[in-house]
Order: sequence, then C-alpha cells, then structure tokens
Amino acid sequence: MKVSKEFKVGLLVVLGILILYVGVNFLKGNAIFGQNREYYATFDNSNGLKASNEVQINGVKIGMVSYVGLHPETPEIILVKYTITDDELLIPEGSKIELISSDLLGTKALELHLNMAPVTLDKYVEIGDTLESSVEVGLAEQINEQILPLKKKTEELIGSVEGIIVSINSFWDTSAAYTIDASLYEFRDVIAKFGDLANSLTVLVENETKVVDDVLNNTKTITGNLAAKSDAINKTIDNFSAISDTLASTDIKSVIVETKATLIELNAVLVKVNNGEGSLGALLHTDSLHNELLQTNQSIQNLLDDMEANPNKYVHFSLFGRKMKSSSTPLSTSTND
Repeated sequence: MKVSKEFKVGLLVVLGILILYVGVNFLKGNAIFGQNREYYATFDNSNGLKASNEVQINGVKIGMVSYVGLHPETPEIILVKYTITDDELLIPEGSKIELISSDLLGTKALELHLNMAPVTLDKYVEIGDTLESSVEVGLAEQINEQILPLKKKTEELIGSVEGIIVSINSFWDTSAAYTIDASLYEFRDVIAKFGDLANSLTVLVENETKVVDDVLNNTKTITGNLAAKSDAINKTIDNFSAISDTLASTDIKSVIVETKATLIELNAVLVKVNNGEGSLGALLHTDSLHNELLQTNQSIQNLLDDMEANPNKYVHFSLFGRKMKSSSTPLSTSTND
C-alpha cells in the first residue's frame, strides 16, 4: 500500500500539534492525560512569584504555579493557583503553603508544609481548596533585622567617642600639657634607673659566677662522695635496722616495769635514810661515830708519841742475859673531847 505525501504531511502536522499541546501543558503544570489537581492560595504581595515557578516539599519539586494575578472579588489580594503533579501525594487538612526564595538569586517558589498530626492523617484537602498561606522572611529583611541593632549600637558608640574627644579637648590645656610633659620626663628617669640597675645586676652576676661555679663543684664533690659511700651507708642502715629489730623482739616492757619497781624501792629507802631511820640514817644524822673516831685517832697519836719518847717501856734489851726490872710507871694518856 502506497502512502501519499499529503497523508505524511498531515500526520506530521497532527503530531506537531500534539507535541506542542503536551509541551505547553507540561510547562503550565497541567495534567496531560488526567485531571489537574489544582489548589489556591492568597497573599498580600506576590514578591516576584510567577507562573511556572515550582511547588516544593523540602526542596523536592511536587508541582508548579499555574496562575498569579489579582483576586477577582478583592483586587487588593493576590490569587495564586498551583498544580500538584505528584498523583500519590495526599495533602492532610491543616497543611500550609509558604512563599519562599528557593535560591540566593531570589527565585520564588511555594513550599508545602504538610500537617502530620495523627488526628489529620485520615482527612485530606479536596481539589480546588484554598490552603492557609504565609510569606517567608526574605534575605533583605533578615539582613535588616541583624543590621538595625548593629547600626543603633554603632551610633551610640560614635556618640560616646565624640563625648570622650570633647572631654579630652577640654582637659588638654596648657597646665595639663606641662603636667604630662613632667610625667614623661619622670618616666624617662625611671627607665634610665632601671637600665642602671640591670647593668649593676649584670656586673654582680659576672663577679659571682666563680663563686657559683665553686659551689656547684663542691656540691658535685659531695654527691660523688655520697655515691662512693653508698655501700657503707647501706650497711649502717642495715645495722640500725637489725638493732631496731632486736629491740623490737626484746621484752622491753618487762624490763621497764622491773626498773620502775626498783626505782620505787630505792626511793623508799632514800626516804627512810633522809628521815634518820636505820643504821645508815643514824650514821648520816648523828655525830657520835665522828666523835668516837676522833677520840680513837687522838689515843693512837698519844700512844705513838709515848712510844717514841719512852721506848724502854715497851721494848727490853739484855746484852748479858740479865733480866731488867720492868718499870712500873703507868702509861699516861690524855683525851680530847
């Protein structure tokens, strides 16, 4: 079967018209083969919103704005019609639509905020309903909110600085200038004195360096000697440890108790002696023994004197064997009391 050129041309025209129709409806956000899910919103100002701008949920495109114009009944209000192209998306009652800026360049879009409260999940908005709307605070408004307090504080700071400058100008008279100059001269003198002090300290440190070196050398020598005598020190410590162990193992308590009892008895004896009791007490507190000893010493001395003066009374010599008659002269003794 041969197809004529006219038929081919007509078919191409029909296909072109169909493609044009589909493209126009796609750009408008209209459904091509089904019913359009159109909803409405109202704003006080369009803020640059135009047809073909996107409808989003968290940045994901779900539809497109199809109309932006004046409300037919209230011209002061902007009427916006938008289409939801996602057929599976259901909008619960209480959901809101917000006019936002989708990028830093200020491109406008509609942001759909779904009401996910449990009590509304079984009730949905019908096609053609008007959702509650709001307008996002723009970047310019946010900047103004941040800049205005800063501007106010800057103005207050400038006023304070001006007040300080006025106060300084009023203070900066001739007498004040002379006073400041004098203070600067005194400050310069103080710095010079600190410089002299630093030089003196430098000289002192240089002069005492040898002394410090000697002290360090002596300290090094002492530590060396201690290190060399470490074995002897260890032995001494061990001996002290052995002595302490020996003392710890000895029954020191019983020795202390016996010593205490002995001291108590000795104290009692000394008390008796001090009171004149007993032979030792009587000897210490009376003079009879002393007097008798003096008398005995004097008698012995008299006897020795008499023996030296009259030896014949006590020793007899006989050269011819004749017995001499003993003298009957009595020994005279004298005593001194």
